[in-house]
Amino acid sequence: MISTNKMILAASMLVTSLSAQAFTVKGVVIDRSTKEPLIGATVQVSGTTVGAITDMDGRFELDRIAGETCTLVVQYVSYKTEQIQVQKGQSQELVIALAPDNQQLDEVTVVAKKNLENERALMMERQKSSVAIENIGAKEMSAKGISNVEEGVKKITGVSIASAGQIIVRGLGDRYSTTTLNGLPIASPNPDNKLIPLDLFPTSTVKNITVSKVYEANAFADYSGAHIDIGTKEQTGEDFFSVSFNTGGKFNTLGKEMYRMDHEGTLFKTPSLDSRLRDMELADFEDYAQTNPLFHTSFDVSRKHALPEFGGNVGFGKNFDLGSGKLSVLASLGISNEQQAMMDASVRTLEATGTTLNDFTYDSYSNELKIAGLGSLGYSFRGQDQLSYTFFYARNAIDNYMRREGYDYEDHNLLGSNSVTHIYGLQNHQLSGKHFFGDKWGLHWGGSYSKTTSDEPDRRQIMFIRKDNTLELFKLNRQETMRYFGTLDEKEWVGNLMGEYKFGAQNKLQGGFTYKDKTRDYFSTRFYYNLNKLNPTISSEEDIYTPSDFLNQESIENGEVSITRSQQPKDRYSAGNRIYAGYLLADIYPVEALLVNVGLRYESSKQWVNYAEDGGTLQRRDLNSNDLFPAMNLRYQFNKENSLRFSFSRTVTRPSFIEMAPFLYQESYGSAQIRGNADLQNGYNYNLDLRYELFKENGNMFSVTAYYKHLENPIEQIQELSGGATVHSFQNASNGMATGLEIEFRKELLRELRLGANASFMYTDVKLPEGGAYTNTQRALQGASPYLVNADITYSPRFGEDQQLNAALVYNLQGPRIQSVGISGLGDVKQQPVHTLNFVGSFTFSKRVAVKLQVNDLLNQPVIFKQEVPSTGEKVEVERFKRGSSFELGITYTL
Repeated sequence: MISTNKMILAASMLVTSLSAQAFTVKGVVIDRSTKEPLIGATVQVSGTTVGAITDMDGRFELDRIAGETCTLVVQYVSYKTEQIQVQKGQSQELVIALAPDNQQLDEVTVVAKKNLENERALMMERQKSSVAIENIGAKEMSAKGISNVEEGVKKITGVSIASAGQIIVRGLGDRYSTTTLNGLPIASPNPDNKLIPLDLFPTSTVKNITVSKVYEANAFADYSGAHIDIGTKEQTGEDFFSVSFNTGGKFNTLGKEMYRMDHEGTLFKTPSLDSRLRDMELADFEDYAQTNPLFHTSFDVSRKHALPEFGGNVGFGKNFDLGSGKLSVLASLGISNEQQAMMDASVRTLEATGTTLNDFTYDSYSNELKIAGLGSLGYSFRGQDQLSYTFFYARNAIDNYMRREGYDYEDHNLLGSNSVTHIYGLQNHQLSGKHFFGDKWGLHWGGSYSKTTSDEPDRRQIMFIRKDNTLELFKLNRQETMRYFGTLDEKEWVGNLMGEYKFGAQNKLQGGFTYKDKTRDYFSTRFYYNLNKLNPTISSEEDIYTPSDFLNQESIENGEVSITRSQQPKDRYSAGNRIYAGYLLADIYPVEALLVNVGLRYESSKQWVNYAEDGGTLQRRDLNSNDLFPAMNLRYQFNKENSLRFSFSRTVTRPSFIEMAPFLYQESYGSAQIRGNADLQNGYNYNLDLRYELFKENGNMFSVTAYYKHLENPIEQIQELSGGATVHSFQNASNGMATGLEIEFRKELLRELRLGANASFMYTDVKLPEGGAYTNTQRALQGASPYLVNADITYSPRFGEDQQLNAALVYNLQGPRIQSVGISGLGDVKQQPVHTLNFVGSFTFSKRVAVKLQVNDLLNQPVIFKQEVPSTGEKVEVERFKRGSSFELGITYTL
């Protein structure tokens, strides 16, 4: 017994001794040339069974290694095996760089796709790129609490988002930029904007966002601001299945009463108008309306308390061996809802003397549903060849109720009940291929079909007037109580074929052909209620929420109410743009340190719009052009870390369809109207960029950019007054310019503590043609802010192999900008500076479970617009609203 106890004691002492002598090794495995982390590399202690597989960041950790030294054997398919000597007590994290095994590449038919989601890999792409780019990946967006692409691009230097969702880049508005999905153009469902709403793309479906503010000849030439490419996720790593769920809400909304006008079904379904009501003759319609209910909804308003917002996402990825190649499958589906109450907001319209014409306050209540789905198939074969198919679906539906109260330009004391529903839809199919013939020749091709829709079903408005402390129906011109149905459909086909020839050590020559055909159809129908014979008793303001007590089918059948349909030729338009393009592009290294990227693109563009004048006369406007667009991008590398870039290009700004279509659009009585201008011409831009870049191996970087843009015939938005309402339109200015300075840096302050910031300082100037009604003939570009700032501080410590904390504070400052241009003695309307601060924290408990807490808009500042009144020297507040702070809690489970 004693002997046994002694043996146990001795064994325990031996184990304790060995444990005390054991040590731990941590490190990361990367590609020697690209510095990209290698996922799934094997790291093993030679002569033992102790080993690990590198994770998504290329990291590994080995513990309980016995002895004073060990030899690590590092292996990865198609790379040379490395053996590393490690000594106990070595404090620095190992960085193991593997070199490709060219001989093995000839024998093994495995294609390793780049994982372009993490920050380090994207920084390497940025450093190696032939042209100056900026990017942000899925992991960085997750760490900073970015939920969609719109929020992501705001973190890029020189990019901001206007209140209506338009992208402003270097002071240039929406019309100066372009958006692509996986490199192929994508249509927009928004009738007001050229670019697709970027909040359609949740980050759960996005691999990375790449923004190029210089031009390269292999892209369509219709941008001078930025080319924003959204890269969707693809299956590049291990098989996975993940489920995430989140809940939250806005502090000024959660638990409060939410108002909503009577609606048909849910936001999952798009309400539609009975086609018979559009197709029948007007006389037949009026007879039919007297005896038959026309609509499934009333003007009644219901109330309920706001519940927490909910959202979730399901993701799946798997690899299959198929013949001699590999099939990769990825799918993702996400859904979320949002609720927003904005109380005591205000908007007013002024005349030249500063006198108020329209002055309204409003409370706004919105419900929003977002759905996004992604499917991706990739097939790799013959060593490097790839075929891929991607399908993307998105639906954003928002229903907004507004209670408006105030005075119009004729001093009527009005109270309005308005409901507006917007439903945006997108379906995009992409098929592409990459084929390589030996070491020198390559062929790339791609095609896409996009179908986008924008529906505004059953917009409703009913107006009341206060007289002697009583409420009556407002019946000024029999158009105050109305319904509106509008539909926009846009389709876009794109085809691209590119051949590539490599010669010398790094030189290459590209030639390609691109085709794009985009069409749009828009039509609307209005229904006006004649209430002249209806005189109900409205006892209190509460009665405005139940107008069905007096505005109902009975009142229509007894002749107190009649409904008129307005469906004129001017209420519809069709438009299209067809482009044939060809280009030549070369990457040449005259000396090893200098890259010359030079190209020439030819584009034949035919753009048209069919519309009707206010009197009903049908018109067609054609805008055809044949242009050459040269581009040159130089990069000189002083060493591995320091480089200098210079860019020059000529590009075009074509008017968007809504800017060319003289269609009058107005959301509600007294609100702003929009009318296009059929006489717009193309604008042309000459762009110069100079950038210095410094990239360090530890992820630190610094860049500074100076740019100048000369704009010929830039398109600017103007405003004028018509019947007391503000009318926005568009006109070519004589010329303009934009110049500025951009600074960006990322710095590791302490281990796991990083600081990032960027700032833009810009000056813009536009000269308007003589004879116009605008007040200032020379001013800053509409939408341009003289300064923009982004900053974030992130703390990301690891606790063992699987556990990690991420905590980030993210700050944004948007400087003042012109929202709309003043005319007829009125000054410009300017949005005042806006500061936002967000916090996001997450903790990964294991490879399977992670949780997240996010608080948005901690500063909770109002958005304020002021207008200059030159005759008095005052700046008068003309609009104010506050969205409010919000929070989100989430959990993710991965198999």
